Amino acid sequence: MHLTEKQIKIITETASREAIKAYKEDESKRNKAKHDMRLRNIKLLLKHYRALVLHCEKLEDDLLKFEDTSIQALDIDEINLESIESIKKSKTKSLAMVYFVRGKMEAYKRSCNSDELKYFRVLEMKYITPRKYSIQDIAERESIDKTTVHRYLKRAIEELPVIFFGVEAIKFEN
Repeated sequence: MHLTEKQIKIITETASREAIKAYKEDESKRNKAKHDMRLRNIKLLLKHYRALVLHCEKLEDDLLKFEDTSIQALDIDEINLESIESIKKSKTKSLAMVYFVRGKMEAYKRSCNSDELKYFRVLEMKYITPRKYSIQDIAERESIDKTTVHRYLKRAIEELPVIFFGVEAIKFEN
């Protein structure tokens, strides 16, 4: 079978269109997954924020105790340079993340107008304050319904990707 020049051109154009369409669909899926991962990561950071703060406080206490301990009192079999370096890296990452989240929460608070501060307060009580508030506690303190607490949390968390990740978090329309 012999194809004419016109047939080859039609086949090529059709294949190109379909390839471009498939590429754009794949790119859209990747961008959505990236956005979803960012939201997931923010939620994970918020969920574990109090534990990170406690971890950092505990590390500082441990380091103070460690400074007062003589080298002879240490169990050399359990402590080596690698474990000390690992502890230092863990502490540094944990402290950096705590300061990162604090800074981003402060930026979010500053970005809120007086009406939007209610979203920040609910988010703060749920994840940031030293005391852990239940949804019911937050609803009572804010004089709102529990479903409104969930709605406020959702709204606040939707605002955070751009604050946390900058322009990369903005979903531009094609």
